Amino acid sequence: MTQNFKIGSTYTSTVEASVTDETDVIVAGGGTAGCVAAIAAARNGTDVLLVERYGFLGGMMTAGNAGLTKYIVHEKSQSEYRKVIAELATNPSSVQVVGGIPMEITERLLDMKAGIGTDGTAGSYVFTSSEDFKWLLLTMLEEAGVNLLLHSLVVDVIKEGNTIRGVIVENKSGRQAILAKIFIDATGDGDLAAKAGVPFVVGVGPNDFSAKHGVKLNTTQDMGVMFRVGNVDMKRCFEYLKENPDKFQVQGCALLSLEQARENFEKGEMMTINVDTDFSSPNDFQIYNTPLPGVFTICCPCFPGNGLSASDLTKAETALTKKVRKWMLKMKEMPGFENTFLLNCPQVGVRETRHIQGEYVLTIEDIFKSREFEDGIGKGAHPIDVQPIPESLKKHSLPHKWQFNIPYCCLVPKGIDNLLVAGRCISTTHEASGCTRTTVQCMITGEAAGTAGAMCVKENIRPRDLNADELKKMLKEQRVVL
Repeated sequence: MTQNFKIGSTYTSTVEASVTDETDVIVAGGGTAGCVAAIAAARNGTDVLLVERYGFLGGMMTAGNAGLTKYIVHEKSQSEYRKVIAELATNPSSVQVVGGIPMEITERLLDMKAGIGTDGTAGSYVFTSSEDFKWLLLTMLEEAGVNLLLHSLVVDVIKEGNTIRGVIVENKSGRQAILAKIFIDATGDGDLAAKAGVPFVVGVGPNDFSAKHGVKLNTTQDMGVMFRVGNVDMKRCFEYLKENPDKFQVQGCALLSLEQARENFEKGEMMTINVDTDFSSPNDFQIYNTPLPGVFTICCPCFPGNGLSASDLTKAETALTKKVRKWMLKMKEMPGFENTFLLNCPQVGVRETRHIQGEYVLTIEDIFKSREFEDGIGKGAHPIDVQPIPESLKKHSLPHKWQFNIPYCCLVPKGIDNLLVAGRCISTTHEASGCTRTTVQCMITGEAAGTAGAMCVKENIRPRDLNADELKKMLKEQRVVL
């Protein structure tokens, strides 16, 4: 029977999927959160399958040129920040808020000269060689005994009541069903959780600080792209900025003066600066050094849109490709960049989509007050990074050596009995996500989710019934900073 199709009509088909495998834990998404979750679950004695849509691992660290940020407590003034950096050089543990697997990864990157930090350790940022980072993650997953399924996308779930029995993956081999006891959603967008029926908010929610101060509901962070350039003469650029100090701006997370940035660069340490131009938006672009001579990461042309919309993603990719081209042409007019060339313009980076609704929603008020949670599974110190920021929020003062606590309940979604979330999609408000969505904080939630998942398999319990004290004890044994 022939069906008459027209725009707006619905086509329904039935696609068979063979059950091909069964395991203890399935992790969906091989970015920083997913890789760490898989390693943690495997090290804690469970069989783990990591499903990743690309042919490599690392997410925005490798597909998007992002850095690892942020490892140390935050200060708002340059003078106080320099004290933190001085402590970092002499007594790192006194100011670092990160340990566990994220710190292990960083130490291995630094040891193999594939990462660049501050005083040879992890400070505000660690930028890496993307290819070396891919290799390291693959190596660590193999060491832990994690099974991998690459080039595969989770497209559906098999449910029985409030329990997920399996996931449906699609790849070049067709569709397959894979069964597990515990599932961890590290897709960034909360794809697995959404398919399982977990409630979520996209962008600004009705109870968020921004909504109460005039920001439209469902507003999301602009998408952006961090591209890499080669053959930069940074010494000439520093000379230019010294002669034109009005062109230099302090980068918010690192708080380095021009001379401090130059000193770091000359010592082969992490350096980041902002340069004021007439072509970047809003008025400055960020320059980060990498372990590769003459290679720098440039941030960040942006474009508005919904990262859950293929149409918006297409528009963003097109617009940002054009914008990067414009930036490259204009950058060549700046001393030190005359002979630079574009090494890599990655796919668009999505900062915000779904916030899964968990047993607790972390708020910006919790973060600014440095609220301690009884079920805290890790810390963060990244400043709020969302746009637009209401004026009343900009004026909020932070305490000395500011840091915040991430509760386990933010990783436990409502309505499903055997699911955990990690990374960008954890249960937070729009504003709080600006502090938790960054790479290192994603890794922290990944380690907690992976450890919790393994404990739930062994004890045959639901994640929401897991004893938080026992989880914290296990994380502490793994060198996690609580």
